Amino acid sequence: MIGWIRVIVRGNSMAPTLRDGQRLLARRLRRAPRRREVIVFRVVDDQLAHRIKRVVAIAGDPLPDWLVPALPDVSQVPAGHVAVAGDNSRSQDSRQLGLIDCRDIVGTVPRVWARPISPL
Repeated sequence: MIGWIRVIVRGNSMAPTLRDGQRLLARRLRRAPRRREVIVFRVVDDQLAHRIKRVVAIAGDPLPDWLVPALPDVSQVPAGHVAVAGDNSRSQDSRQLGLIDCRDIVGTVPRVWARPISPL
């Protein structure tokens, strides 16, 4: 399955868009990520762990207001990085994770799976 990676959602950071235990295919990224895309990226501390978050700002964008207190020395997203947030307001985001290096992005979740799902 060249060009794709299998991902299992763990936790509720992307709820209601993605559910804990949901299985996804993420397309390997061959371009710069776009705002609002759902990405899969490696965690710097653990090369075996991955996170799933939504891109909220890309290189050159001003730092979102909610992120400024966590990164007071940064006014805009630097080249080669993105800011991320989970869809669940209680999830970790770039305030805890920092700006994500684009080299750590494994892939993007296609739109068909990255839209909010209706309740059962």
